Amino acid sequence: MHTIWNAAETVLETVASTAAETNGTTQNTTPLTGMGDMLTMFLVLMLFGSGIYALYTYFRLHRTCMLFPNKFLYPGGCTADTCVDVDGFIDFIEPRLLLLGVVMILLGGAYVVYAMALKLSSIWVDITTVIVPVGVFIWYMLVQRKAAREFW
Repeated sequence: MHTIWNAAETVLETVASTAAETNGTTQNTTPLTGMGDMLTMFLVLMLFGSGIYALYTYFRLHRTCMLFPNKFLYPGGCTADTCVDVDGFIDFIEPRLLLLGVVMILLGGAYVVYAMALKLSSIWVDITTVIVPVGVFIWYMLVQRKAAREFW
């Protein structure tokens, strides 16, 4: 296992040094640089947008204590009219919505600092900035499925 890790590290270092050499000779005229910046902006907007929408949903649900039309709130195929225990569902989903919103905004902020303010480049951080939000969304989907079993 240790040799596989060393081999992967060597390959990544070679790729990084080759990319750095290429970047230095082309003076950032490659179209992929613009594509990377566009994808960075898209990721930041997605993280902040989903976080803000989750917090909006949380605060509206907390303030009104009533279910309202919202695609982010209900498990797939469930409607507010068919919920068996509305108060139980609200108590169940509120802290998870708050956690989802805060985590997404924090991830977006961390990525802005990393990619735009510090202008660092690391394949491991780039991979992490994609895997962690996907993992959080998968967690939220599992929470919604559990809610569907318990409250619908």
